[in-house]
Amino acid sequence: MSAYRVQGSPRVRLGEFSEGSLAPVIFAIVERGVLHRPALAAELRAEVELATGNEFPPVRIVFSESQVVVEDGPAVGPDLRVDGSLQDLISLMVAPLVGGLPSPVRARGRAALGMVVFRRVRLEGKIGLMRRILAVIRL
Repeated sequence: MSAYRVQGSPRVRLGEFSEGSLAPVIFAIVERGVLHRPALAAELRAEVELATGNEFPPVRIVFSESQVVVEDGPAVGPDLRVDGSLQDLISLMVAPLVGGLPSPVRARGRAALGMVVFRRVRLEGKIGLMRRILAVIRL
């Protein structure tokens, strides 16, 4: 875990995880986003589950006032559940954004939108929350 923290940003913590888990990778992405966009991260209050089917165990991300926890395991009562292949989830994270959504005028943005439209990536829960999370964790 990083030894530094931007003042006013939530602390990002890696919780429980097993060998071969995605949690450490997702932790690094989330930590980078929180450090680069602390004001956006500080506003989030949500429980998110990232699932890749049977590829890897689900990853639970909890955004609270003082910290963000990333760990293995299903979310208890997720505000948002994102389900797709690892490749598709990464494509969604690196897509160029406009207003918190993948940009329809850029090829990678259109590809990311297509993954959602054609249900390769499935979203359950608060879709507006997805926009806010992508704004924080975008690469």
